[in-house]
Amino acid sequence: KGRVMYQGLVSDVPAYFEEHGHGAPKNYNPADWIMTVAQTVKIEQLDEDGFFPEDPRPIEDAFVVGKEGSSVHDPLGFTRRKGDDDYEDERRVGMLVETAMLFHRESVDLRRDTASLITKFGLTLFLGILIGIIFLDVGSTSNTDQANVQSRFGAIIICIMMGMFGTAQDALLGFPAERPVFLREYSTNHYSVLSYFLSKMVKEAIIVFTQNLLFSFITYLLIDFQMPFYSYIFIVYVLSMGSTALAVMLGSSVEDPKLASEMLPLLFVPQMMFAGFFVATELIPSWLRWAVYVCPLTYATRLMSIAEFEKCADPGSENCDVIIKGTLDANPDDTWWYWLVLVLLFVVFRLLGLAILTRKASKFL
Repeated sequence: KGRVMYQGLVSDVPAYFEEHGHGAPKNYNPADWIMTVAQTVKIEQLDEDGFFPEDPRPIEDAFVVGKEGSSVHDPLGFTRRKGDDDYEDERRVGMLVETAMLFHRESVDLRRDTASLITKFGLTLFLGILIGIIFLDVGSTSNTDQANVQSRFGAIIICIMMGMFGTAQDALLGFPAERPVFLREYSTNHYSVLSYFLSKMVKEAIIVFTQNLLFSFITYLLIDFQMPFYSYIFIVYVLSMGSTALAVMLGSSVEDPKLASEMLPLLFVPQMMFAGFFVATELIPSWLRWAVYVCPLTYATRLMSIAEFEKCADPGSENCDVIIKGTLDANPDDTWWYWLVLVLLFVVFRLLGLAILTRKASKFL
């Protein structure tokens, strides 16, 4: 009959129904219990038990006579109330408000999905300790032995690759999974594509930084890298954000989460092949060599190797130079250029992802 039986928080359902003589059994789903009571107890009994409280708020007349030539219904077909004929507020909230509200929803989703969050950081902690133990104190070994320098370089590679793997995968799979909700809300003009994109980026930036900080702190102490910690964490973080931007671009271009999972090798394998530590850049076919310069991992590897090996003291400095100038073909004087390109790649991949998402979303307007 359209009467309200209960209105309030889910957590208050057991106490409310207990007070009205219909307490739920232990561990019973609150929503199921509401349906059970509503369907099995007569309305008269529920009324007697105190359900269906009267609403003291005054209700205005729903039907009003419109002005000449105007309708008594609003654009959605609902009848107008008094005062609605002279005012229609079609203004939308600003982009910052939309972004803030979407970010709040992302935060709520994170708090609800604690199992995934615990698993994510638990694996980060475990892998950080495992890698740190495997490369324990490698960073403080003598540079006179080429094997020691090569082991430090191996530690650098595995650490920056873990920073890339641990964050980009979620971004690649997340966009296709949330696509139906986004398209439904965007098609009904709930928010703009840019607001949605910004809220996702802010959430990713916080999660990625926290995850990288945990991993970098553990590995930096156990491996005993010689570079400053701020250089280490900042390089890993910018690489992770660049790879996440690339993952978002790829994720925005597909509709099916299963198809997105098939694209994981496309996200990681080319970067590893073109970064310079598996095959020298000059050995890559010339017509394919351009790809070296659009992979964030290329610049992160060079930056971290320069930070770790540039100030190697004699004896053994020539072994460090082999890594920087021989293996990676890097130049310490171009450090600013590597930073600039790494940041630009993040911006470009993000903008491309935004453009792809906007183009796909516009089809549903």
